[in-house]
Amino acid sequence: MKKIIVGVLVLLIGMTLPVKAANYEMRELIPSGITTTIRGETFLYKGLSYKNGIIKFETIKNNSKEKKSLSISIGLFDEKKKNVGTINFCSSEMALDTKEEKPNFVIDVKGSNLETGKSYQDIKYISVLGENENCRVDGSTDYIGQTVEQIGMPKNNTFNDEQLLLINIVKVIVIGLVAWFLYRFLFTTAFRNMDGEDVRQEYAYINKELRNDRERELKKNPPKPKEVKKVKSDAVIEQEKIQNEKDKEDDSDLHNFYI
Repeated sequence: MKKIIVGVLVLLIGMTLPVKAANYEMRELIPSGITTTIRGETFLYKGLSYKNGIIKFETIKNNSKEKKSLSISIGLFDEKKKNVGTINFCSSEMALDTKEEKPNFVIDVKGSNLETGKSYQDIKYISVLGENENCRVDGSTDYIGQTVEQIGMPKNNTFNDEQLLLINIVKVIVIGLVAWFLYRFLFTTAFRNMDGEDVRQEYAYINKELRNDRERELKKNPPKPKEVKKVKSDAVIEQEKIQNEKDKEDDSDLHNFYI
């Protein structure tokens, strides 16, 4: 009986103790102090854990069919689950043959991997973002401020806190302008001339006034008669006149002759 009671107590105590080993996948947040194993297409990261600025691996095994440089990308996250830095590790000097393992591997989190003003003490979660197939060693600040779900999404689909604040301010301004316009339109006479008939009448009135102004101006200052431009000189006109009179006399004499 005593053995049964002791066994039950041990089981209950074991259930209440924090679990230090758990199964996590790529791009999942792993709390500080938790040990887990992550399986990628190339590497098996066994016994992965983070604590006090140190990332440890019990072993890293090359599961591919060819020799590979040891590589991994690890995101670092604060208590709000926002990224504060990224470690892109790759070393051709630590290349592993097929099925070869690298035991007791350690990565030291440096200040250069972190957002300005942050330290390893701000790191509450880590996440294996990928196996770093392209062997990058830069880009430690590429994902600052993003959650693990946002990492890798197009940048125009994500907004930081300042952008969200600006969007909210614009929304408030637009709503205020619409409300102001509706109030003025519905409850004041500010837009009484917006009706089409009123506008047409206003244009007709303006055109009539302009026409009256033109008529009054013509009465006050009538246009000068256009000057007739002489085509022939006075001497030529006088000669033509004499010739016409002579022609008439000749016609009259001829007429009398036949009579």
